[in-house]
Amino acid sequence: MPPLGQTPPMQVDNASAYSVRSLAARDSLAALTEMLHQAYAPLAARGLNFLAATQDVNTTRSRAALGQCFVAVHDGAVVGTVTVGPYHDRAVAAVDTSLFGINESARFFQFAVHPDHQRRGVGRQLVAACEQWAQEMGFHGVTVDTAAVATELRQMYQRMGYVEVGSAQWPGKTYRSVVLRKPLQDNPLREHLHTLSRYNLWATQTLLEQVDALDEADYRRDSGLFFKSIHGTLNHLLVAERQLWFRRFTGQPVAVQSLDAEAETDRVQLRRRLLDGAAAWLPWVQNLSAQTLSGAIVYVSTQGETVTAPFAATLAHVFNHGTHHRGQLSAALTQLGRPAPELDLMIMVRREHAATQPDKLT
Repeated sequence: MPPLGQTPPMQVDNASAYSVRSLAARDSLAALTEMLHQAYAPLAARGLNFLAATQDVNTTRSRAALGQCFVAVHDGAVVGTVTVGPYHDRAVAAVDTSLFGINESARFFQFAVHPDHQRRGVGRQLVAACEQWAQEMGFHGVTVDTAAVATELRQMYQRMGYVEVGSAQWPGKTYRSVVLRKPLQDNPLREHLHTLSRYNLWATQTLLEQVDALDEADYRRDSGLFFKSIHGTLNHLLVAERQLWFRRFTGQPVAVQSLDAEAETDRVQLRRRLLDGAAAWLPWVQNLSAQTLSGAIVYVSTQGETVTAPFAATLAHVFNHGTHHRGQLSAALTQLGRPAPELDLMIMVRREHAATQPDKLT
């Protein structure tokens, strides 16, 4: 883990001085536990109650036994560790399991590098070992989660190719966690669709930030849109995306009677459901196999017709449909004298790119 606060330059030239191997019986679990405490101390000082900051030796032992534990070694001393393994039911019972790709992804945890050896590429070597293990074991991806406020950790994972797919609130934690995932099998089509799913969430959230400023009269007035009001158009997005298309793609029963139905009367709840619905696509898209992407989707239309269509193109249509109606809502906001949100895809892409750039060597 990189140190918090002022970020020193990365000393990647020393990475070859470190080796990564499996935890051995000769390794001191007491020393490993102390290293975890030292690595997580800056986070604990911020009030983030990471288990690794205070756990005892028995907890270190039991967590390491949940998968394959790796250690990083320098001059014969253990200076880093990580454990990778499959998900266990008890690990995700209290959160939205769809975020984790439980059957497809491995997870790594209990990840730390001694403060004296951080920013030397040691963490990358440990994560690479996790990814190699996961690939050899047949997993399609690797997942990790960390505190949402731990910006430095999030950026480090992003630089290693991990993409944020959602968030979770673990019981007893003082922080909300961000879930990040990295696919191990390259598939350009899946990555393109995942970009569109991220954009769908980002653009929805950006639009709603402007909608939030509307008073009730403007929010519900007939603005000349196909679904009349801003409230009506947002309801259509909820119905079409969450209650219709998401259910079609995931094989759930569909009971939509009308595309102009008011699925949610309360604007606060509607906002929440729209964001939750948009977020649900991200982990699902990340778990799509090449075979699924190259195949077809069969569904029953709202007119009762059985339709067979290309899977990937139809999924792209769902995200394009959202873009179409967000454009209408932006125009309605302008007519009401409100600022129109900037929703260009490139704005999101450039922000993501900036956030994942390695620190410049000085």
